[in-house]
Amino acid sequence: MNAQGPGLSPDRPQAERTARDGAPSPPAPSEANRGAPRTNSGDSTSEAAPQFQMVHPQRKRCRFHKNIPAAVRNKVTRAAQELKREHRKLFMADPKLKDRAARFLRSLLPPKPRKRGHPGYDSVTNAIRLRKEYARQYPGERPQLIWSRVYPEAIPAYSALNETEQKDARADLREHVRDRLRKRRRRARG
Repeated sequence: MNAQGPGLSPDRPQAERTARDGAPSPPAPSEANRGAPRTNSGDSTSEAAPQFQMVHPQRKRCRFHKNIPAAVRNKVTRAAQELKREHRKLFMADPKLKDRAARFLRSLLPPKPRKRGHPGYDSVTNAIRLRKEYARQYPGERPQLIWSRVYPEAIPAYSALNETEQKDARADLREHVRDRLRKRRRRARG
């Protein structure tokens, strides 16, 4: 690097030197004219020294709302205005509240992430639904009779299984249903 700065050499003419942004830099005032006031009569054809304006590169404006449908954009804008109007003091007191509110809104909108853990068995889900449905339809019936209605519908290919396989499938299904309902109760308690 030379004494005049990067990219500037004394043997290059001033017109070839460029500013950092790539636009040509204005010529340096000569030593004789330094300190003398510039004259500009407003006539571009005058013999006065040309006036240079600094040329700044155009900044790209970041518009996130271009890809948002108008109806959604309007509703979100109205909701934000309502929040501003009703809770301005809260937002002013806690600058991070805006981020938390945006994160909460994002968590409420689809698509939602998949739930943790192994997805539930469809046969167990169907058995729980059918058991509840049959208990409503037949309120005085014993649980064993309700289960006997549930097994053929909840267990895939139940009629094609032999007696011992059916017995095992029934026991597995009841155990899985019991476990799932127990986990639900545990989660609901806290």
